[in-house]
Amino acid sequence: MVADKTISVLAILSLNFSMIRADFMIIGLYLMLFPYLWLTRRRHAILHLLVASVLAGCYLFIAHEQYGYNRELLVIAGYNIYPLFAWAVGLFGVYLMYAHWVPAFRKMAPLKKMVFFTALYWSLLFLSEILAYHYFNFRNIATSHYSGLPYLDCIHVPDWMKAFYILNGPAYFLFCELFRLPCPHSGVRTSMQTAGS
Repeated sequence: MVADKTISVLAILSLNFSMIRADFMIIGLYLMLFPYLWLTRRRHAILHLLVASVLAGCYLFIAHEQYGYNRELLVIAGYNIYPLFAWAVGLFGVYLMYAHWVPAFRKMAPLKKMVFFTALYWSLLFLSEILAYHYFNFRNIATSHYSGLPYLDCIHVPDWMKAFYILNGPAYFLFCELFRLPCPHSGVRTSMQTAGS
């Protein structure tokens, strides 16, 4: 859908490529997703967004002291709100992209589906982190003294947070698949166990 692509562009603009503050852009995008999914008759996709939101909320609860950016962003009760909404929108967006290709993968082995999703997630994660850090000068100064990932020079956070960044997408995918959440586009339940059926 053209609107799905527009949402992807708005997510990129939330990296501060627009005149609107990054936090307001990502919060607006997140809030816009609910009526958008409702109006496009993909109400079942809201469950995916809520799961991504809960995962992002749990992570931010643990890591909230590790976020402090080089720009003014909304902070509520010591919690920087930008990463909460960015993680939720990012995880949901990657799964939405993956779901576009799901019909082509119906007969694919579950491990191959996982590998495909993980490759897509890592590609988009690293691309967005490189763009944010090197081109938009969007930096987390609270953890700037940590080294970034080798060769990529991004994700300057403690090692436990690097592990979370890398494993968060695959964990979200496994949750969606193991609990057989319906496909965000068709409403058909997916399951890694039913590959080949």
